[in-house]
Amino acid sequence: MKKIVLTLLVATTMIGCAKWENKSTEFKVTGLWTGVNQQINIQALPLLDSTILEQTTDMTANFMDNGGLIIDSAGTQIDSLGWAIMNDTILSLEGIDIGLDILGGAVPSNLNFVIKTLEQESFIFRYDTTLTQTIPGVPFPLDFDLAQIQRWAK
Repeated sequence: MKKIVLTLLVATTMIGCAKWENKSTEFKVTGLWTGVNQQINIQALPLLDSTILEQTTDMTANFMDNGGLIIDSAGTQIDSLGWAIMNDTILSLEGIDIGLDILGGAVPSNLNFVIKTLEQESFIFRYDTTLTQTIPGVPFPLDFDLAQIQRWAK
């Protein structure tokens, strides 16, 4: 009887440890994700308030367990990056170009995104920053508030 109880206890523990919720953030991120959309918000109030939302359903992101990340669009590799998880809430991407060259390349290539949602079928992360730029003809420097939100699904 004791052996049966012990066996059931061990089996229950193993099943509990195998649950997705109990896995590390690195484990949860690793794998092939399909794009949903990408949103870029740019504000320099009162002059500019813009939101760009583009569908990315033809893109995949393969977060490999060796820290590599391959972004593919319709069968064409468009980017090769590195990735790491910091503090279970920050996704650090190395070598990324978020397409904000309009501000003179002031955005760094290594960005730390806040993980907003990480579920088995949904992965959302966000990058926010403020850049101060002097624009010719404008008598004061402008603060550009930038946000990029990436939405992916399994």
